[in-house]
Amino acid sequence: MNYDIINMILVNGKVLTMDRSDTTAEAIAVKEGKIAKVGDSQEIERFAGSETKRIDVKGKTVIPGFIDAHTHNDMYGMMTSDLVVDCHIPPLESVDDILKAIKKRADSAPAGELILGQGRTFQPYPTKEQLDEVAPNHPVIIKPSMHWYILNTSALKKFNITKDYPTFEELFAVDPCGVIQRDLNTGEPTGYVEECWNYMFPKSKSPFNYEETARVIKEGLDKHSRYGVTSLVEFMDYPESPGIYQDLYKKGELNIRLQLVTCFYGLYKTVDLEEVINMGLTTGFGNEWIKFGGVKIFVDRQQDTTCSSIQLKEWFSRAHRSGLRMYMHAITRKGQDIALAAIEAEAKTTGLDGIKMMRHRIEHMGNENHDETYLPRMKKLGAIALPTAYFINMGPNKLLSPKTDKSFMFRTMLDMGLCVPGNSDGAGAIPEAPNPMYQIWCMVNRKPLEGELVCPSEKISVMEALKVYTIHSAYAGLEENIKGSIEAGKLADFVVLAEDPLASVEDHLKDIEVEMTIVGGKVVYSK
Repeated sequence: MNYDIINMILVNGKVLTMDRSDTTAEAIAVKEGKIAKVGDSQEIERFAGSETKRIDVKGKTVIPGFIDAHTHNDMYGMMTSDLVVDCHIPPLESVDDILKAIKKRADSAPAGELILGQGRTFQPYPTKEQLDEVAPNHPVIIKPSMHWYILNTSALKKFNITKDYPTFEELFAVDPCGVIQRDLNTGEPTGYVEECWNYMFPKSKSPFNYEETARVIKEGLDKHSRYGVTSLVEFMDYPESPGIYQDLYKKGELNIRLQLVTCFYGLYKTVDLEEVINMGLTTGFGNEWIKFGGVKIFVDRQQDTTCSSIQLKEWFSRAHRSGLRMYMHAITRKGQDIALAAIEAEAKTTGLDGIKMMRHRIEHMGNENHDETYLPRMKKLGAIALPTAYFINMGPNKLLSPKTDKSFMFRTMLDMGLCVPGNSDGAGAIPEAPNPMYQIWCMVNRKPLEGELVCPSEKISVMEALKVYTIHSAYAGLEENIKGSIEAGKLADFVVLAEDPLASVEDHLKDIEVEMTIVGGKVVYSK
C-alpha cells in the first residue's frame, strides 16, 4: 500500500462495520474515496502519510453512512424552507397560531402571491373560511401531507375549482388520484382536496422559480447530511429537480449520493413512461454520485386503486423489458395484490431470474393491510417491500387496517429473510422523519404519540435497525457491493455518532446526535 495516497484515517473509535460477521474495529484508512483498510488504531496509524487527514473520534461510534431508500428531498427541502409558512403543531400550539402565521405572510406579500403552508398530518387545521379572513387577497394552500390540501377561496379561483369544474372525468384525465370535496347540499367546493397537485401545477411544476427551488433542494440535502444520511433514493416531485441535482454535481456541491426516480402515473407525475423508454434511460445509468433509479407509479391511493390490473401488467412489462426498475406505490390490499400479480405475470413470460435481478419494489408494503400470502410471494420474486417506521408514531387509531392486523412488520420480514430498507418517505409533514435515528427509535420502541404500542411483537433490536438503514438499504438500491458496510473496497461513507446506540437506553435513541458525516472520504458535516 502506498502510504502517500492514504487521504484520511479515522482512529480510536468503535467501528460497527455491519459486515456479515458483525465485526467491530477501531479505525479505518481511506484511499481515493474508498475504504483501504479496517483494523485497530495502531495498525491504521502506520498508513498515515504527510498529507493524510487524521481524525481522532475519541471513542465515539462509527457506522456506515445512513441510506434513505425512499424519500422526497426536493419537497422536504421546499416545505421546511423559508418559502413556506411553518404550520406544524408542535411547535405551534393552535389553529389560531396557524392563522397568525398565514396573516403575517399575507401582510408582507404582494396581493395575489401564492402562500404555501406545511403542517403535520394529524393535527387541527383552519377552514377555508378562516383562511379567507386572514388572507382574502392571496391564494393559500396548506399541506397536511403529500396527499391532501386545504385551499382558501382565492386558491380555488386561481386553480379554477368550482361547483361544476373539474368533473370527475376531467380531473381523472389529469390526475387519476385526485378528489375534490364538495358540499353535499350546495355542491360548492369546501376547500379540501385530495392529491390534485398535478391538476393545480401541470406536470408537477414547482410553485417557485428555478433559483428558489434549487436553493431549497440544496438546503434539504444539507439537513439530511446533519442526520448522517450519505445516500438517498430520491422520488423527484418536480420536473426541475433532475437538472438541479446535475448542476450540484457538476459544481462539486453534491454532498449526498443520489438515485433519481421519476413518476410516470399518478401523484407528482413529471414524465410519460414512453418518454423514458425512448430516451434509452435504464436503471443504474450514471456513476457513484448520481444515477437513474427507475420509474414510479401510483397503483392506488388511500381507499382504492387508480389503474386496472391489466393496465399495470402492460406498463410493468414495458418497463422491465426496457431495463427499468419499477417502484409501485401500493398501500391497499388490492393495490398490493395487483402489483404482485404484475411482477408474477412478467416472471412467467420472461423468466424469474431476470425479475429477481431487478429487485422491483412495492413502496409501503409492510406498513399495513397485511395478507399472510403477500410476503412469501415477495420473497419468491426477489422483490423489495418498504415499510416506513415513523408511521408507527401516529398510533393505532390512525392506521388504515384493523387493529387485529399486523402492521409495520419489521420482525416478521427479517425473520423471513427479506430485505427491509430504511426509509423516511420524508416530504415535510413530519420534520423528524428524515432523521434515521428517529426512525430507528420507532422500529425498536413501537411507541405512538398516544395510545398503546403498535404491534409490539414486531419490535426489532437496535443492531437490526441499524442494518435496516445501512446494508439493507444498500441492497434495496442494488448497491450492496459498494456501500452499506465498512469493508475494504467499498465507498468511504461513514457517520460518527455522539453516543453508542447499542449502549443507549432504547427510548433515548431518537435523541442521539450525529457528530460527523463523511462521504467519499470528505467531511460534509461536522457538529
